[in-house]
Amino acid sequence: MEESGENWPFESDLVIGDDVIFEDGDQSESVCGDREIKEKLIALSATIGLNKMDDTTILDKAKDYVENLQERVKELEQESGSNINMCNNKRTQNVNLNEYSCGTDDDLPVVQAKVLQREVLVMIHCEKQNGVILKILTHLENLHLSVVNSSVLQFGKSNLNITIVAQMGDGYKITVDELVKTLRLVISTQ
Repeated sequence: MEESGENWPFESDLVIGDDVIFEDGDQSESVCGDREIKEKLIALSATIGLNKMDDTTILDKAKDYVENLQERVKELEQESGSNINMCNNKRTQNVNLNEYSCGTDDDLPVVQAKVLQREVLVMIHCEKQNGVILKILTHLENLHLSVVNSSVLQFGKSNLNITIVAQMGDGYKITVDELVKTLRLVISTQ
């Protein structure tokens, strides 16, 4: 078998369904079999939410779909960049998202809260201390927030990242910024 590739067939010489026979007599499966292409096109159309269509339409729609996804990624990256800049401020509030954050990395604890309908997402970055999780969960319960999910991760040797999703009870009556301020106070008191 020649290593130089001089006698290799060009792509234009291969027709879909052609078998390639190597010099040692081995025969490969079809380079791109019709059946394999059809299966991949069907899978592609299902992935982008299309009913079975002709191949050209599926490819056109897939191209449009990918372009839309690329545009959405750019939008999200821009939003993410602006959110990072907002979080660098000492105190920020975004009324549209019902979000309030207080503190910076130099000024622990950092507490953020977001509200979506009757759910509250609380994100806390604080120094590691005995009983801090119990204090936070007890405080949320006293505010009529029932914890649905929580996660505590150690960040470095002496910090914690705490994420809590809670459901508002009937007795929950404070604003998001008041929630953040009271949580910050609870965490800061020994």
